Amino acid sequence: MRSEHSKVIGIVGGMGPQAGLALYENIILNTSALVDQQHLSVVLMAFPGNIEDRTLFLEGKVKANPAHEIVNIIKKLVCSGASVIGIACNTSHSAAIFDVITAEIGKIANKPTLLNMPGEVCCSILRNHPGISKIGLMTTNGTYSSGLYKNMLQERGYEVVIPDFIFQNEVIHRMVYDPEIGIKANPTRIADEVWSLFERAIAFFKENNAEAIILGCTEFSLLLKDSEIEGIRIIDSTKCLAMALVAAATVSTSLVETYTQK
Repeated sequence: MRSEHSKVIGIVGGMGPQAGLALYENIILNTSALVDQQHLSVVLMAFPGNIEDRTLFLEGKVKANPAHEIVNIIKKLVCSGASVIGIACNTSHSAAIFDVITAEIGKIANKPTLLNMPGEVCCSILRNHPGISKIGLMTTNGTYSSGLYKNMLQERGYEVVIPDFIFQNEVIHRMVYDPEIGIKANPTRIADEVWSLFERAIAFFKENNAEAIILGCTEFSLLLKDSEIEGIRIIDSTKCLAMALVAAATVSTSLVETYTQK
């Protein structure tokens, strides 16, 4: 049976429809367990109707910062016993949102360990793919415009491959947000048009000699389970966060503190 010292994982879901579920599934897949009792305790909460769209907020199209409702969910998770938290949404880690979340979390009496999804992705690349130097980004417009991944990667010495905004908006962002064919509108069945757009995106990164592509939106995790395509390494942000949550929930307190400050 798993150690009584294992921490309870909390997942903030609902951004988009299957984001929290995909993160939970990846936690299960990346846990070493032979029987039910060896799996980690996980609390998943999703209140999608309460959280404004992150990209629309960053674009100035909605006024309410989704950070406040995310914090409310984190507080509920803590009350349910969770002490290691992951937010199943890349865009919510943009500074305008995430800085508010971390500031509010600091006021909670039983302050949880809050992992940073893009930060964990960068650490995973450094740790597991030391030969990679040129990385492509597939993100929503909110993450794209905020420079979230781009800045983190460049600070670590990586060359970043991103398209111009027209390609970003009409191909990559459209895969997620198009009201008719987008993944958010059709989470259980990926439209043929999305697969065509995905092929165009992969072709762009291949033409620009990307050695790896970060799936920097949880919806993209639904498109591809392979670790490589067209000779390009695929880095799934959902899987990276799941593995970090498993590690943070199972190591000692002192190691968790070191781990989350990478």
